[in-house]
Amino acid sequence: MSDKARQIIEASVDLFAREGFWNTPTSRIASHAGVATGTLFNYFESKNRLIDAVYKQLKQEWKTHLMAKFPEGGTLKERVEHLWFRHIDWGVHHPHRHSLLMQLKLSDLVSEETQRSQEAELAFAYDMIVQGITDGILIDVPPDYIGQVFYAQLEAAVQYAHDHALSDMPLTRHITQGFEIFWNGVAT
Repeated sequence: MSDKARQIIEASVDLFAREGFWNTPTSRIASHAGVATGTLFNYFESKNRLIDAVYKQLKQEWKTHLMAKFPEGGTLKERVEHLWFRHIDWGVHHPHRHSLLMQLKLSDLVSEETQRSQEAELAFAYDMIVQGITDGILIDVPPDYIGQVFYAQLEAAVQYAHDHALSDMPLTRHITQGFEIFWNGVAT
């Protein structure tokens, strides 16, 4: 990706996080990025393509953070706990990026093609759930349901940490307790 494309994406992240997607015209993004509007369209043919690029960028940053030092050979609980800790850590330390990623995920602005490609990159998490159910480690419910419970509790944990400005030991305790609540609800 070129430096100009990165500038445009970063300007978009900043403005979308502060002002919303609908309230941010491409002319404002271009100005904030220090480029001409025509230059923006040389890199992104439409605002929708720019939104896809922003989503991909945020997902990549999140996934890179999530997978750092992932315990491939660990137990299911260790691997799930790693994902839990890393997701909350990213959300707490990158609140605007996290909030924007969640907004984009829930919006209808990200193309189906982009959503599918990003979901495919995380198929391993679904496979972990299926294997956990098969091995009798997780309760026998639909894997999608466990995934949705996991995600909902993760987001509740991030929101609580934000709302209470948790850091250091209180944050670590919060993350640990939240994980135990989740794990005790889905483990056999």
